[in-house]
Amino acid sequence: MDNFIVFADRASLLRAAAKSIAAHVKTAIEQHGAACVALSGGSTPAPAYRALAEMPIDWPKVTFALVDERFVPPSDEASNEGMLRRELAAALSAGAQLLPMFSAASTAELAADQADATYAPLHIDLAVMGMGADAHTASWFPGVSAHALDPNTARTVVAVHAPDAAGTPERLTLTRSAYNRIAGAMLLITGDDKRRRLEAALQQPIDQAPVAVLFAPGAPKLEVLWAP
Repeated sequence: MDNFIVFADRASLLRAAAKSIAAHVKTAIEQHGAACVALSGGSTPAPAYRALAEMPIDWPKVTFALVDERFVPPSDEASNEGMLRRELAAALSAGAQLLPMFSAASTAELAADQADATYAPLHIDLAVMGMGADAHTASWFPGVSAHALDPNTARTVVAVHAPDAAGTPERLTLTRSAYNRIAGAMLLITGDDKRRRLEAALQQPIDQAPVAVLFAPGAPKLEVLWAP
């Protein structure tokens, strides 16, 4: 794998991730006056987000988006938005924006329609991705996310029903088409099991191992950050 960067431990990886995100943000602000970063949830990147939020950045020029979301309100412990609001509190209080995917619609599909309208105009400079043990990334799950993985869809956000997904089976996610429009991406993984799973995924069809989308032709330039 190209751009596969190995760190001695998770703390070193997370410090480097925070610095790299900050560098992307500052470059985007210099180049076009604003920056937009799409962030994934989960416990792994949370310390990096917290460190990022403490950095001296022109925060009123920064917008945070979500890579994906559970169909739950921000007060729910499974909410990615809720986690991001906690970890990015310093940046948000200094003027950064966070654009939700969740809305209090009656169904995930209606919430996805609203999020699609909000997210479609965004120019996303960087996406921070993760990977599950089943080789999912974003809310692209094996066998159930074909519409989200369509590289030609006009949608930016869609709803996904993933019965085995943690937190809630009803999800909102960026589409592969939207991901392919992002300027750059970073994949954070930790542990030997995840590294082996990623290596295996690159030999599998995308519908069985959706994380392989990140390495497919047409995808944005990707850096993989790994630590034991």
